[in-house]
Amino acid sequence: MLKTYTIPITTQQIKVLYNLWINHGFENETNIDINKNLLSGIEHNVNSIKLYTYENNSSIQSSAIIVSNNQNPSISALGEVCTSIQFRGNGYAKKLCKKITDDFFSLDKRDGIFLGTVNPVAKKIYESLGWQSISNSNVMFNSKSKRTFEFFLSQYYDSDLEKTILAGNSNFRISIIPYVLSLRSKNQIDLNSKINLINDSSGCLSLYNKFDSIHKKQGKWLCVSNNENKIFSIASYLLDNAKKIRIDGLFNPLWNEETFKLMTYLIKQLKNKNTEGIYAEIFEKDKAKFELFTELGFVEKESYEKEIDGELLGFSKLNL
Repeated sequence: MLKTYTIPITTQQIKVLYNLWINHGFENETNIDINKNLLSGIEHNVNSIKLYTYENNSSIQSSAIIVSNNQNPSISALGEVCTSIQFRGNGYAKKLCKKITDDFFSLDKRDGIFLGTVNPVAKKIYESLGWQSISNSNVMFNSKSKRTFEFFLSQYYDSDLEKTILAGNSNFRISIIPYVLSLRSKNQIDLNSKINLINDSSGCLSLYNKFDSIHKKQGKWLCVSNNENKIFSIASYLLDNAKKIRIDGLFNPLWNEETFKLMTYLIKQLKNKNTEGIYAEIFEKDKAKFELFTELGFVEKESYEKEIDGELLGFSKLNL
């Protein structure tokens, strides 16, 4: 039987879901994007999370979750699509995803759904439901008006609303997705969040979790956003073991002015901290970021290689 729930759900339901996910697809809890706190409703004031399932008595045979932001409901992300091994082949996942898509697009001002996948079988299923692959990524996009992702971006960011600098928080869980995807193939690596845009990535709902982890490692991230909850720049810092601060971020050349203001603001805040210095490590092919930091007053000190996702890449260290 197909059922739908609006988060929060009960502790028992969460236990049953985790039993499905860990034993039939996600291996361990670290691979689950919609964690127990989210299922318990910790973000219900800022994000709407809906669970779709096929169930038999108290057993969940298949699941899928959609997340959208209350301030920016035009976009959403699909995740936690999983079917119990013994019930695969019945089309449950496809039916759940179709139901989710139909329900979301039936609402006013709902425009696009994102999902990440590296599974070629799943990809064919999503394509049959209207999803298109986003180039240079393993993320797919489904538009109500059947627009391409590139055309969607051109309209999504067509706004003259005032932009402000805000501390990163769960309100940006969904809007961070189109922003990061707008930077693919830009030779960007953000060492603080460990986001690598050199290689194709399936990052979707997991992207926010990467930035959220900065808060747990003596750091902070900020962004430039407008009151429609759209992101135009992201910057962050981390305190290393030597009590020095590493600054990094993901920057779109279309909004250099906003990025410069964000970085200037962040540096001013950091100079008031009792630390041993501020520095940046920049991927050697990211010429735009190098020029930005140079303009901000950073000076190149040395070059070396760092291992990123199993690959040795050249970096330059710049000190402020």
